Amino acid sequence: MRWKVVIGNLGSILKIFGLAFFVPVIPAVWYFEAPIIFGFLPYNALVFLFMASFTITLGYPAQTFGRPEDFYNNEAIVLVSFTWIILALISSVPFLMTSTLSSPIDAFFEAMSGLTTTGATVLSFPLNEYAKSIMLWRALLQWLGGMGIIVLSVAILTKLSSGGLSLLEAEAPGPTITRLKPKIKETAKTLWYIYCLFTLMLVIILLGARVSLYDAVYHSFTTMPTGGFSPHTNSVAYFSSTIQWIFIPFMIIAGVNFSLHYQAFHGNFKKVLKNSEFRTYLGIIIGATAIITFLGAPAEIPLRDALFQTVSVVTTTGYTTAAFDAWPELFRMLLLMLMFIGGSAGSTGGGMKVLRILLIFKMVKRKLKEFINPRRVLVVRMGDSVVDEKTLETVAMFFCAYLLIFAVGAFILVALGLDMISAFAASATSLGNVGPGLGLVASDFRAIPVSGRLFMAIFMWIGRLEVFTAIVLFNPSLYKKKKLRKLLSFEFSRS
Repeated sequence: MRWKVVIGNLGSILKIFGLAFFVPVIPAVWYFEAPIIFGFLPYNALVFLFMASFTITLGYPAQTFGRPEDFYNNEAIVLVSFTWIILALISSVPFLMTSTLSSPIDAFFEAMSGLTTTGATVLSFPLNEYAKSIMLWRALLQWLGGMGIIVLSVAILTKLSSGGLSLLEAEAPGPTITRLKPKIKETAKTLWYIYCLFTLMLVIILLGARVSLYDAVYHSFTTMPTGGFSPHTNSVAYFSSTIQWIFIPFMIIAGVNFSLHYQAFHGNFKKVLKNSEFRTYLGIIIGATAIITFLGAPAEIPLRDALFQTVSVVTTTGYTTAAFDAWPELFRMLLLMLMFIGGSAGSTGGGMKVLRILLIFKMVKRKLKEFINPRRVLVVRMGDSVVDEKTLETVAMFFCAYLLIFAVGAFILVALGLDMISAFAASATSLGNVGPGLGLVASDFRAIPVSGRLFMAIFMWIGRLEVFTAIVLFNPSLYKKKKLRKLLSFEFSRS
């Protein structure tokens, strides 16, 4: 393990991330937020200017002391894992300096929830009492975390070649990263171009629907990363039904593999429509919506609320337009199952990913056929491609590890005094980076003890790193070998 290489590249990332602190200065000055110091400068603006200077300055000695050069796979794993924790710690400081939160653990929880696009909060209501600058900071954290600050760094840094791919594979939400361009740097740029384009489109459409500029930017920053933070206490229910309909297609888009968006932009709609994961993803949304709508007659659940909450949960966005925690048990159980599934691989959504769930079902189907005819040689296909056995083994391991970690989280929360439904929901929504839960965590996580919030913040980190990246950190060989075989990634052609 070449720690100087890790520290050097971390310094480069800190310099890039430090620029984000300048954004909340704009609303702080524009709305002339109190308190005012020196007779003309909002205190919050000074806080974010200080954090920008501090983070960028911190990056220079780290970059100088280290060696910001290409790295091996094990160094990429360590860099990605530590980066998320360090950025969450730095991002939590404004919550403390502005007295938005008084507990360092709560501030870390809020920052980690933002960066991992979980959307769970420990802020007290009403939310509109908080300064717009600090609220926009929450939204910006989700936007940066959605596509990934590492992906952004790879797009900007020029010294990375093979190591850049290792970074993307260790951070990207899904089983693999699809090369859209021959050079991995160009792939990272393309992903961010598409991400920014959809964000801008949503801003323009919301402005056309007469949403304020602040709300349009804020909710675009939290919709495309499937984050779900809102500056309003009642979330998207604050807006009219027309505006709520606008969010639905963009949440669906955010939950689709971004490589398919690239194909669609190039007119290859046939490949998009033939994609097995995409068809399954849409099928889940349609099926769950139909169940809630047609079986929910006694509860009188409108189609808009059924579709919105289904899309919001399966994409792990976490917006709410209805008090779904009061829905019948059947629908609450359905939404809990959707939290585990999540969005598509290569999207900004969390959860296990539709691709993995689809492969698990295909593996079970193959095993049943083998019981009937043991001599048959059967393969698992995704479209026209055969999925290799190593890939299937990794998916099965991920599935077991995910469920085990979820169970541990639920056990810890029950031990801390939560009821079983609340504990299960909190563990599932944290690990899946969903946001809202059921029971005591239907709206916020303040009912969880402080130690439990710290555990859930760690679970958010584990979920965002796709489980294996976090688990491998506890393998001593990771820090001893210079060249480590790829423990996390596996590639196969998808169609």
